[in-house]
Amino acid sequence: MRNLYLLLLAACLIEAYPSKGQTAFPYINYVDINHIKAAALVHGDLWWNPTQQVASCEFPKSSGKHIQFASSLWLSGFDAGNNLHVAAQTYRQTGNDYWPGPLDNNDTLTYATSQSWAYIWKINQSDINAFNALTTHTAANTPTDILRWPAKGNPYAQGAGSNLLNINQDMAPFVDVNADGVYNALQGDYPAIKGDQTLFWVFSDNGPTHSETHAAPFKVEIHAMAYAYSRGTMVDNMVFYEYQIINKSNINYQQFRVGLFSDADLGYFADDYIGFDSSHRMGIEYNSVSPDGMGQANYYGTHIPITGVTLLHLPGDAPANYVPAGNFRYYNNDNTVMGNPNSPINYNQYLRGMWRDSTSVTNDFAGYGVPSTCYGSGSSCNYVYTGNPADTSQWSECASQNPIGDRRYIINSGDFSFNAGSSETLGFALITTFPDSNNTCPNVSFDSIIIYADTAWAIYRNSLPTAVSMLAANNAAPLIAYPNPCGNELCLPLQDAGAYTYRVFNTLGQSFELAATLKGAVLSFNTGSLPSGLYYVQIMADKQYRRCSFIKQ
Repeated sequence: MRNLYLLLLAACLIEAYPSKGQTAFPYINYVDINHIKAAALVHGDLWWNPTQQVASCEFPKSSGKHIQFASSLWLSGFDAGNNLHVAAQTYRQTGNDYWPGPLDNNDTLTYATSQSWAYIWKINQSDINAFNALTTHTAANTPTDILRWPAKGNPYAQGAGSNLLNINQDMAPFVDVNADGVYNALQGDYPAIKGDQTLFWVFSDNGPTHSETHAAPFKVEIHAMAYAYSRGTMVDNMVFYEYQIINKSNINYQQFRVGLFSDADLGYFADDYIGFDSSHRMGIEYNSVSPDGMGQANYYGTHIPITGVTLLHLPGDAPANYVPAGNFRYYNNDNTVMGNPNSPINYNQYLRGMWRDSTSVTNDFAGYGVPSTCYGSGSSCNYVYTGNPADTSQWSECASQNPIGDRRYIINSGDFSFNAGSSETLGFALITTFPDSNNTCPNVSFDSIIIYADTAWAIYRNSLPTAVSMLAANNAAPLIAYPNPCGNELCLPLQDAGAYTYRVFNTLGQSFELAATLKGAVLSFNTGSLPSGLYYVQIMADKQYRRCSFIKQ
């Protein structure tokens, strides 16, 4: 069915764009420094390749298997006259609401400007380290994307096709070494990035067309950043995203909502379930049955991961005081009242917990084995499928034994005011567990993906230091910790009882001094003082590094 659907989409694309004389830009770049290779597109959507109509969010990297199909930013709000404004994207059936590039002084974006900005800059921390090690910087010895970084005042800023960019406003962040307020790599300035690899790009909603939703645009500009770490820990299963959304219009918007659409195909697309963890504002996708698929492209087979999209920062968040998500809901790939949005009103309804007929999404859970559609019976609710499928008394697709299928969901903020000239930040992360044979009904549990979410939240608020020593293990025998999870004691069998050094640290790179006792060739740690969570232990003996993770209960 998906192949037929995508062919129809491709036909729509071919018909729609030439009629306007303004084609979409196909440029894609990838976060690919760790276990995930995740696509970012200049029109603001993520995790797919529209030209080839295929998923482009590979995990594990180079496996040919994918954990997502498509995602994009959805916005909805009202002006002082109660007129609805919407910006969103799905599969570009009718065109684009978002176009690459910033808005000009008239809050518009021309096709020519968009064409020049149809580029995603990519920087590795290793590039910056090498750059900073130089005593003299020239155009020849400066990495291209550092030289061409789209920062304020950069005389070498270039976008697509090596087009020069005239940037006279704050844009890409940078370290201003000489504090002159403008960026020039030849004077030692360099990009301010997060993680071990960062992508940066810009897109706006008032470009050549606003033809996905056909709604009134907001005139917003989005500065987008994607970043990831490569540390030999569970952080290698995460990609972080941050959207700075700037209201360039002269309109104060009310009841504004920001959210993410996700068509989270987990391997084979037609056998998935979804769930929600409200404590982490996280949409979760898992497989309903094993094996995943029966030999189709992209299938995982019997060992399947669990994936999540967790909202790390929403408008209204404050330190230690995080606002709840506004809604988490799904819709079907059809044209019913529970199906694909086809008007500005539908996009707005879906960001506000309503179906296309204006009825509320409901909690219709009636117990184990009774299918749940979230429509009709039951009380209205903000979140669907909120239970852990490991407990069949809780509301989940697994407990309800719903028909399997192609799931797509929206997770979004609540209402807030978005005034002219202001900006708000949406931060989120794509996370995934490793493939496992227990990640399907009836054995699946959300406990593992929640541990990953805890780590993503901690790292987002306390970025890992770039200088932390995370040496890759060599060809020594793997380090095995037991019991794992542990209570007050953790044991590590060593290859011998010779000299050794060790380090115990958490996902933020913070070290912990633990009492250790060597009994024969087994090193025993007293872990009673450790808070519950995920940790790593690194052993160096006979000039060999070995490392493993463990969970303290």
